Amino acid sequence: MQEFIINIVKQNAVDIIWIVILFFLGKIALNLIVKRMAKIVDDGDDAHTSQEEKRAETLGCIIISIGNIVIYVIILFMILNLFGVDIRPILAGAGVIGLAIGFGAQSLVKDFVSGLFILIENQYGIGDKIKVGSSEGYVIKITMRSTVLKDDEGKIYYISNGSIKDVINMSQ
Repeated sequence: MQEFIINIVKQNAVDIIWIVILFFLGKIALNLIVKRMAKIVDDGDDAHTSQEEKRAETLGCIIISIGNIVIYVIILFMILNLFGVDIRPILAGAGVIGLAIGFGAQSLVKDFVSGLFILIENQYGIGDKIKVGSSEGYVIKITMRSTVLKDDEGKIYYISNGSIKDVINMSQ
């Protein structure tokens, strides 16, 4: 097994170097995009965080999460291709599996779509104090699937975005 890996590395050294370079360039580009986005909305006032800054921070976290997934999947496919694995059937299978998951995991899709609308409509952002049902606290994290709140006693609430019907934003 060790000889097999050594032979592959010798035969594909240039490709391996390119994969590593592309990985790091992708990560750097992703971070630069998010920093640039945050810089565009920064009003220069460090004492008070504006709604636009909170929204940019929230969207930045989501862009980094989605971007990292895309980068890892692309690098994985490049590595599989390097080892001689035909990735076309994998991509075709991923499409079919994605369709099946879309039908089978409707609650996950509902959470994702609800999270998207929460962000687009700017209902709340990181740092806002909100009340969702009987849970009340400060938003410490928003993902496409859930919202995480921390109350005054330090309790953490994980709320799926699809289950959020009514939100009271006490920070706006």
